Amino acid sequence: MQSEHRTDWLAQSILKHHQTLATTINTLLVAGFAPRRIKEFAPTQDQIEAMPELAEEKERPMMLVVSAFKI
Repeated sequence: MQSEHRTDWLAQSILKHHQTLATTINTLLVAGFAPRRIKEFAPTQDQIEAMPELAEEKERPMMLVVSAFKI
């Protein structure tokens, strides 16, 4: 589901953009980029033990980092 919303996360009133993986990759491809590497962030067990509220973040990645190059 594509959406944006404001939340207090890392700082107050952060604007978050939620997009599907397909939208992210297809936008890069249409713009003439090729993905080089894709990394999903999820909390480690140690992080969850330190902050139990992070457990729900194991259901889906908190962040997606995409490295791409212009073709």
